[in-house]
Amino acid sequence: MDMENVVYAVVDDGFRQSKGMSSAGFKGAVPSVARSGYTLSSIGDDDGGSGGYETEGLQYTVDPSIDGEDTRYNDYAFTPINRVLVNHVLQLASLGGKDVVLATGLPFQTYFRQGSTDVNQEIIDRKIANLNIEVRPLNGQDAPRIVRQEVIAQGVAAVIDFLTDDNGDIRSDIDPAAPLAVVDIGGRTTDCVTIYGGSKVDHAASGTGEVGISNVYDHIENELKRRFSVSKIRLGLLEQVARQRRVSLRGQSHDVGDIVDAAVEEVGQKILREVKRRIADAAEMQAVVLVGGGATLMQKLVKADYPHCHVPLEPEFANARGMLKFLRFMGE
Repeated sequence: MDMENVVYAVVDDGFRQSKGMSSAGFKGAVPSVARSGYTLSSIGDDDGGSGGYETEGLQYTVDPSIDGEDTRYNDYAFTPINRVLVNHVLQLASLGGKDVVLATGLPFQTYFRQGSTDVNQEIIDRKIANLNIEVRPLNGQDAPRIVRQEVIAQGVAAVIDFLTDDNGDIRSDIDPAAPLAVVDIGGRTTDCVTIYGGSKVDHAASGTGEVGISNVYDHIENELKRRFSVSKIRLGLLEQVARQRRVSLRGQSHDVGDIVDAAVEEVGQKILREVKRRIADAAEMQAVVLVGGGATLMQKLVKADYPHCHVPLEPEFANARGMLKFLRFMGE
């Protein structure tokens, strides 16, 4: 195989959002929204990032505006829905028909065996096997050729991103030997990873909490339903409400900042309790690095308890950046 023509690609395939990057310069994110069956057609040339796929004889739709199947369960990483969403990101990255070395992620506590420092190779192998199954785009484009896979623990990838620059070298403005904590607020889970000496993971001070940004959206949805007597609100709209603090319903715009604030406070306190169980006040840490899709919403709350909290640029891409650095500089 000619490695010069291989593209390195990563998909941080979260429960709420799938983030992708490649060595060819792609960076993008889509909601983790897909369902069985293909029932969409586009008026005009712009498909809005949607797609139709077939795998194992069944068809699937990917589109941010549909009611997708719930991804918030333990076996999501081994499902056709996950496989389709990962391939959708690779298609958005224009990798159809190309040889791809792919990295994806698993929550910290899934990547390692429960109560152990050992990597859970059986789980990793299941994930790799799932993504090795062919996914055919229904628009006639070629599927990417995945020639090798790596699976990396979420949170650990963000450590790699924090410690290294774009050339894979240790950053000059940090002490790589100083202790470090990473808090990765994802869709369904919050990973906490504690690192000593630049490479030693303290498993007693690391782990995965079953709370994430999805809980904020659930709270917002329930309050919107109650206040405005609506039956259902799409995920894409909930994310927009959380960012803009407004909602348009029945043709009218409403300020719902109080609903957003209450949801962030309630869920944020749960997240902080999970974090404090593992790192307490983190006084000896050089930094508490806050990453993930929930970092922007939660940063004010976290910084109040951890004044040495560091939020990198585009924190939702921290794991993806770390995965790509691993593939390019450490994976061989």
